[in-house]
Amino acid sequence: MNDEKETVVFLDRIEELEDDTAEAVFLIEDDEDEFREFVLPADLLPEGADEGEYLTIKISRDKEKTAQALAEARELLKKSEE
Repeated sequence: MNDEKETVVFLDRIEELEDDTAEAVFLIEDDEDEFREFVLPADLLPEGADEGEYLTIKISRDKEKTAQALAEARELLKKSEE
């Protein structure tokens, strides 16, 4: 099982928001040659990234943080049962 996946996305636009933040709007091509849109906060972009560029997004599991969160949840559950 692969714990990591990379995909290439197109940075369609960066939209300024009323609260002085910005969001990056990406397009990703699916298996039917259709484009899906998704949005992330623009401050997650690499420095200098701009509209019209292709970027690589990497998604991976963080097993250490997951294990820590599960341990904390179990501890909270144990305390609530006492």
